[in-house]
Amino acid sequence: MDSFFDTSAVIHYGTYSKLINIEFIKKCYEHISNKSGKFLLGYYIEEEIKTRIKKRRIIYQEALNKIINPSYGLTNSKYFNDLSKRDQDTVKRLYEANKNKDSREIKKIFSEDQDVFEMRINRFFKFLVDIRLVRVEDIRQELLSIVKENGYSHADCLVLTSALQAQEGREIFCFAAADRHFDPNGYEFLKEDQRTKDIKFPVLKNFLFEN
Repeated sequence: MDSFFDTSAVIHYGTYSKLINIEFIKKCYEHISNKSGKFLLGYYIEEEIKTRIKKRRIIYQEALNKIINPSYGLTNSKYFNDLSKRDQDTVKRLYEANKNKDSREIKKIFSEDQDVFEMRINRFFKFLVDIRLVRVEDIRQELLSIVKENGYSHADCLVLTSALQAQEGREIFCFAAADRHFDPNGYEFLKEDQRTKDIKFPVLKNFLFEN
């Protein structure tokens, strides 16, 4: 079966490590590494992933700045302030976990981790994606509105609407995700909306909810 990817599944593929024993991240890695069928990617999702790469660099750099110089004011940094609350918390956690360690060693670890992450993502883009489809300007606003009315965030709406449009005229593929917002119950609820009764839905494969 072909796969259409949410941002989350690809990001977790990039972050996977044997040292991180988290089952759903391992499943994302294995699903992409053990490729079966064609891989489909929406243009919006690709841009989201590229944005995530840049933010990840900033997260590591801001944490490292604070480790090297404990008086470094995170809240005075434009880069830190431009991050989401969740990403800011990640910076703080990285600092707290590594503040008493050799900054040169931490810099090396951060750099190597980011290099592996970017190498995997670039490999995914270059060698594993078979079809890119549904440009942002081609996302249908009427369908986007229906999805939004079912409780999804704007970003998730763009992803899911892209998947629904990509499914048109194709054999059923799986919508591969690892995001709590794409829960099976909410997905079924959207399918039961009278306005989507004539829409062909992909099979949801959310690694967060798989046993």
